[in-house]
Amino acid sequence: MKTNFFSRGILASNRSKGGTKSVFAGALLAATTLLFACSTISTYDQAAYEHATSAKVDALALMDKATDSFSAHAKEVEIVNLTLSKAYEYDKGRPLNAITLKQWDLLLSPDHDLFGGFLRDWKSKGQFKPVAVSEKKKQVGNGFDQIIGLESGKLKPSDIKP
Repeated sequence: MKTNFFSRGILASNRSKGGTKSVFAGALLAATTLLFACSTISTYDQAAYEHATSAKVDALALMDKATDSFSAHAKEVEIVNLTLSKAYEYDKGRPLNAITLKQWDLLLSPDHDLFGGFLRDWKSKGQFKPVAVSEKKKQVGNGFDQIIGLESGKLKPSDIKP
C-alpha cells in the first residue's frame, strides 16, 4: 500500500503503479512536522538577557568585597540576591525554559560551589584572600556566561518561519 499525502488524507491508500508500502512515511512526516512545530527551548528574550548580564556585573562586583567581612556587606549581599531572584523568577515564568532554570539553580544554590556556595563560604569564613576571590570570580563568571550564552544563542521570534 502506498500512502497518498494529497488526495484522501495522510494515511489514505493509493494503489498506483510503482508504489511501495509506506504507511510509516505519513507517520514520519507528521512526527517530523510536530517536532519542528513544538520547540523544546524558549525563544530569545531581550529582558532575560539584560537580567542575566546585569546580575553578573552586580554579583562579580559584590565578590570583590569578600576580602572584607561578610557582615560589613550584608546589606549589599541582600540587594544582589534580590536582583538574582528577580532574574531567576523572570526566567521561571517563561515557557520551555527548563535548561536555563537548571543553570540558575546550579549558580545560585548554596549546595554548589558557584555564587551560592561562595556566599555560604564567605558568611561562614568571614572573608577571603584576594587570590581566592579572583579564582572564584572566574568560575562564577563562567556560570553566568553559560546562562547568557544560552539566551543569546536562542532563536529570535522574528527568525522563526511559519
